[in-house]
Amino acid sequence: VGNPTADEVAEFKATYTETADEFAERNKLPRKPIIALLAGSRKQEIKDNLLYMIRAAKRVCGDKYQMVIAGAPGIDKEFYDSYINGMDVKIVFGETYALLSQSRAAAVTSGTATLETALFNVPQVVCYKTPVPKLVRFGFNHVLKVKYISLVNLVADAEVVKELFADHFTICLLYTSPSPRDRSVS
Repeated sequence: VGNPTADEVAEFKATYTETADEFAERNKLPRKPIIALLAGSRKQEIKDNLLYMIRAAKRVCGDKYQMVIAGAPGIDKEFYDSYINGMDVKIVFGETYALLSQSRAAAVTSGTATLETALFNVPQVVCYKTPVPKLVRFGFNHVLKVKYISLVNLVADAEVVKELFADHFTICLLYTSPSPRDRSVS
């Protein structure tokens, strides 16, 4: 309430009527349930997070689900291709809300995308890998005065969504997070 993102999502949801099959056909995707990967809006975030998200989602989902990246505005497809070349991962640009509308679960880097994902009632794991994880964890625990990194948890003042941050973000930890079959935010 009071955040422009809430209004934007509500407006989108009020007019969006596309079915999963229509979304898949329009984006040339297989007709499988979708795991959305929102790896950030900056190249460094994508570089640090995307491959971990893909590997973990692949371990959890196998071939039953498809992974679809929400391409960030201002980031060229070629930049993503350097990370996903040869992998069974699709990417869509300018379609984040439609993608979330059709997703069963999501791996999301910390930022506005965590709030957007929650407003679409998509279960998520918040991921944020850093180049110097132990130093970042120290700063988070001893310098910063916040308990959480995701907007969802900050607003709720409770861990509503799982956060895997800095040294707590590994493929093994992401792999043991809640199943994408559960559509409720837990």
